[in-house]
Amino acid sequence: MFRAIQGDTCNSPFFSGRGLREVDYYAQGSLVAAVVALAIAGYLRVWAKEDAEARAFASLSFLIFLWCFPEYLWKTLDSEFWHRAALAAVMFIPPFVLRYSSAAVRTPPRWHGTAFVAGIWISAAFLITVVSDRLFFSPWWNVGALLYVYPYLGLSLYIVVRYGFRANPSSIERKKYQFLLFGGGIASLVAPLNFLPGTGVSFPPLASFAVLLFFYFMATGILHLHFFEFPDIVGRAIILVIQVFAFAVVFGVLEVVSGRKFWFPLAGTFLISFFLLTFYPVLMRRLGGISSDLLVRESRTIHSGLGDFAKKIPESASLGEIAQIVEEALGRVPFVERASLWIQPEGGTDEGIGTLPVRPEEYLRSLGRFSARFPVLKFMEHGGSRAADVSIWDDSWDGSFPIFLRGKLVGVALFLWKEKTPSFRERELLIPFLEGIGLAAENIRQKQRIQKKEHFATVGELAAGLAHEVRTPAGVIKGAAQFLSREAPARDREFLDIIVEEADRLNGVVTEFLEYARPGGRTPKKISLRDPVERAVARLARERGNGMSGIRSRVLVGEPVPTVTADPSEIERVVFNLLTNAVEAMPDGGDLTVRVSSNGTESRIVVEDAGTGIEDADRKHLFRPFFTTRERGVGMGLAICRRIVEENGGSIAFHTVAGKGSRFTVKLPEG
Repeated sequence: MFRAIQGDTCNSPFFSGRGLREVDYYAQGSLVAAVVALAIAGYLRVWAKEDAEARAFASLSFLIFLWCFPEYLWKTLDSEFWHRAALAAVMFIPPFVLRYSSAAVRTPPRWHGTAFVAGIWISAAFLITVVSDRLFFSPWWNVGALLYVYPYLGLSLYIVVRYGFRANPSSIERKKYQFLLFGGGIASLVAPLNFLPGTGVSFPPLASFAVLLFFYFMATGILHLHFFEFPDIVGRAIILVIQVFAFAVVFGVLEVVSGRKFWFPLAGTFLISFFLLTFYPVLMRRLGGISSDLLVRESRTIHSGLGDFAKKIPESASLGEIAQIVEEALGRVPFVERASLWIQPEGGTDEGIGTLPVRPEEYLRSLGRFSARFPVLKFMEHGGSRAADVSIWDDSWDGSFPIFLRGKLVGVALFLWKEKTPSFRERELLIPFLEGIGLAAENIRQKQRIQKKEHFATVGELAAGLAHEVRTPAGVIKGAAQFLSREAPARDREFLDIIVEEADRLNGVVTEFLEYARPGGRTPKKISLRDPVERAVARLARERGNGMSGIRSRVLVGEPVPTVTADPSEIERVVFNLLTNAVEAMPDGGDLTVRVSSNGTESRIVVEDAGTGIEDADRKHLFRPFFTTRERGVGMGLAICRRIVEENGGSIAFHTVAGKGSRFTVKLPEG
């Protein structure tokens, strides 16, 4: 209790001799509240010390421990000292409640620091009065405490409403504020009423139970960051009641069997702990399954429907078919209005599936912020104009589920909810289905890689025979034309030179096709990317000569210099082909930039030009053999680049803006 009580504590009806009092329900509640508060404070200080809100809640929890534990000792031991210690601690709670409320909102009021300092000074003044019997046992002490505590607690709730709810919070923040207002509001209203008996008004001591209710609501959000809907709260409360009843029955049976009453609190604690460790996991699994079936809307129907579609995914023959199955399955979920699947492109001709509302890099940054703030939540919120700093700024979708495979983002499922945002438990029903998409997409791509290798093996055999059949007559034609040009008149010699030139071009086409279809022996080794890049740039300058006039080239190599395991001549060929295309895209000159960098697991070579860009109609054909937009081009350069990069376990992609230039990015595994 809070109230200051004067008189001989030994005459208290709770006193049972030997300096001890009978342990009543309030003392037991105070002990439980103290243990819970200390556990939460310690947990947050160790595991969430980087979070300002968690630190503020840890400080508040520790103060509650400093109040509840002395309160328990005062009720069990014959010592007025613990009563004064409990009241001294409780008077410091209001400013720390204000501090936590300010930390819980996105933008706290400017005056919260001043109010906190003022509250500390007022609490210190009450602390001084605790040691004065004349002031401490005066009814006006309790009246003053009420006049101090209630305004500060009310001010804390005002901060949540004014600077939380009215600041366009995200749905997750709104749920947190609802829990804070409900649990904190009840505790703020009931707990200070323990001062009433000190003013002469009879009122039962309920403070510790109000605090336990507060922890029930807030610990879920602060420790687990998992907020439940109202039906789920009722269901969990029912389960808790069942558990408490079961524990009470077991405890009562043990008392009857032993023939004595366990008046010493630790004995009961040991027995309850033994029962919890032995039967609690089994009981929770049983009751958890029952509550899930009773309280989550249509959970069995959702599981059954998604399970049927999940069986179809492994039978898919393409990424597009996977996307179609996933979107159809999610579209049948009662709380999903519409869903879309985006699968990360691998580069080259693999353009992935679907689109993201933002760039993949920005999505990962937003996901990192969101996961740091809400580590347990799997669905990321898309807040749009209402987005918090941890949400993604997108109005087209309500939420998304990132799909990872071996630590790498391979896809994202995007959701538009029906009517209102589904509960967290409802969204969790979708997770087993969604988590299987990444592996299914990887299996499809693996099958495509195998088919591609088989295709190259077949084409390679054909290319070898074709090269012989084409090169032999082409060589004969070229030789005959060269022989005839020796004695031919000038007018005929011009046409014979064209024959020789076209024979050389035909031989070049056959050579490039043979290189594409039947690559020569590779000798991969660990190399620095600086060497092949610089050789490619030097070769370009030699072969292009005057064609480089107006081209301002530069090479930027990050430190430490990235290393890869590959054939250096192949990497040089890739860079040279990209540089050649970049120069030909800038007939009037411009900036040509080559960047070499690494993020620790992946090396990148970026070739960027300021040329004409690539037309929309040409982009989907860019890496296909024999596709070219140049009059005399062969169209094998980018196809060879893609084959070399993919054989080395990497990917190649491009970004272009018509009239402004293009950027080709080659990614290779580090090492």
